[in-house]
Amino acid sequence: MKTLIRSILLASSVVAATAMPALSQEIKVGLSLPQNATGFDFVNGMYETFKSEVEANSDMTVDLVYAGALGAPNERLNQMRRGVIQMSDAADGNYATIHRDIQILNMPYLFPTEQTAWAVFDGPFGQALAEDVREKTGIRVLGWWESGGFKHFSANKAIGTPGDMAGLKMRVLGPLATIPVEALGASAAPIAFGELYTSLKTGVVDGQDNSVSVFNLVKLHEVQSNLTLTGHTYAFGPLGINDRFFGGLDEAKQKVIMDAADKAIAFNRAKSREMEAGAIELAKQNGVTITELDGDAKAAFRDIMQPAAIGWLKDNVDTPSLIDEAIAAAKAAE
Repeated sequence: MKTLIRSILLASSVVAATAMPALSQEIKVGLSLPQNATGFDFVNGMYETFKSEVEANSDMTVDLVYAGALGAPNERLNQMRRGVIQMSDAADGNYATIHRDIQILNMPYLFPTEQTAWAVFDGPFGQALAEDVREKTGIRVLGWWESGGFKHFSANKAIGTPGDMAGLKMRVLGPLATIPVEALGASAAPIAFGELYTSLKTGVVDGQDNSVSVFNLVKLHEVQSNLTLTGHTYAFGPLGINDRFFGGLDEAKQKVIMDAADKAIAFNRAKSREMEAGAIELAKQNGVTITELDGDAKAAFRDIMQPAAIGWLKDNVDTPSLIDEAIAAAKAAE
């Protein structure tokens, strides 16, 4: 992370540090996936990197609790806020339940590349948003991780233009995904993730959107013949820690945590990029037709999806001015 975010993090912790001494030197982390989950090292491996760095450079310990043993993602997020646990792998959609402005970063086609997204998250816009999250939720954002990269549409027919979406029933979750899909002429169905494979197999829905890594994880190649690399939404997660806990640590331990977070984020992003490249090839090997879109084709999707999303965001976030600021930050980072 940049020097600026380190200054913000350390300065904002002074009051908390004097107000509450650390009650525990253990950092308990609630994770969704089982240990050694195949294809998802960019999440578990990130926290394992964090654990190794913290324990190698301090007397603190990090307890990684896998497989959702501490509850569903939103439950773990609230446990982190209350200080029952110190960290959780809650992602963007979970944070949106407690900080509505974070949804702005889910705007379709906000980021043309992963590297542009990283520049925005690590730059002034992401730093200011992180500080706002800390002030309003009690969760300190140590950095922003990549949750598999961009989401893409799949179906049992080729999707090369927005018109190809007409009449399809697509599994997407949340209004910021539903509204742009409906603007394309498809209908949206909020199918639970655990029911996705069966719903596609039985025709309850015709298609879905997820990263290529997720597509392979749940073997959607068995029920979807086509995957179009629309890259319409970037999936991310804040690397958060309970702010009272962090503020109760001495400055040396705070630095250990921030340095460990830097290395964990670097691991995550590199591993996510590596795994997506492999995931695309694996989908091809499993018989999936991969459709890549050129700039004009992506622009056709963007010109329909993004205005629909912006219209919804203006009425459903707390700081609508951040919409234009995020767009400007992304353009500046290209």
